[in-house]
Amino acid sequence: MLKKIEVDQLRLGMHLHAFDGPWMDHPFWRTKFVIDDDADLVRVRASGIKQCWIDVSRGLDVVAARVRHQSASSGPDRPVPVI
Repeated sequence: MLKKIEVDQLRLGMHLHAFDGPWMDHPFWRTKFVIDDDADLVRVRASGIKQCWIDVSRGLDVVAARVRHQSASSGPDRPVPVI
């Protein structure tokens, strides 16, 4: 399944399907590949491209913002204050 995301959401293990924009605006000769190198993430983010398409059936999906927020703010070691 294809999903359009912000390039800031890209992480290692995602399958990059396409960039959202002209093909000459990105630093890669190909667009369909699994991101497996931190240097590739840096190059994508430095390119100025804002959005891209990932294929979640061939790589990792984005982490839900709500899940990240819950685990950071009220993890199992932190009790939720009762007012």
